Amino acid sequence: MVSLQYDLSSESESDAFFGAFFKFVEAAAVQDADSISIHSDPAGDHQVKVITFEDAGLADQFETYWSQRRRWLGL
Repeated sequence: MVSLQYDLSSESESDAFFGAFFKFVEAAAVQDADSISIHSDPAGDHQVKVITFEDAGLADQFETYWSQRRRWLGL
């Protein structure tokens, strides 16, 4: 199991993250998306999103996808 943490400091970044997460899960449906979970941890005035993957390959794919998405959105 692999857990990735994302410290989202703005509302627009949080919105973009959720959009990216759900698009990724939808695309991963054929790869057993049930093995992916997400939860939030409060961190002062913002949230830390923690995504847990049963498959390390999916974790790497999401990490790459979110990194590219952030650049594309200018975050």
